[in-house]
Amino acid sequence: MSQQTAATLATIFSDVLADLAFMFTDEEHNDPNPEEVWVETAIGYRGSSSGDLRFRCPRPFTALLAANLLGASEDDPDAENSADDAAKEFMNIVCGQLVTALHGTQDVFNLTIPELQVLDEAPDLTLDDGENCSTISVEGHRIQLAYTPQ
Repeated sequence: MSQQTAATLATIFSDVLADLAFMFTDEEHNDPNPEEVWVETAIGYRGSSSGDLRFRCPRPFTALLAANLLGASEDDPDAENSADDAAKEFMNIVCGQLVTALHGTQDVFNLTIPELQVLDEAPDLTLDDGENCSTISVEGHRIQLAYTPQ
């Protein structure tokens, strides 16, 4: 993955986040709390080209995402109950946008069903992102995006 692809991924993620959830990337971030539970949402696409996309974030970020998508407050029980589904649906949209940006609209691609899992520990956000990973801050939360072409 080139640096241009990493920038494209971060831009698409930021744009979808702003358009759907009215959440914005920022320069401010809190250092990850070692006690905080992190989750990873994964999705892939298959067709003339294939790839996988992963989104890692602290669990409270998924509740905030759900609240913003639902137009509810962060402590609303519906937001907490919808957090996993919100992260999956959000990644479904991001993956569709990424496929179009990288491969155009001529070919047909099939998206895999998004899966969410709890991580055993927080990812090391101090490592260099390199060409296949982008770490950004949203609403004070650091999140990590990774794309792997197949």
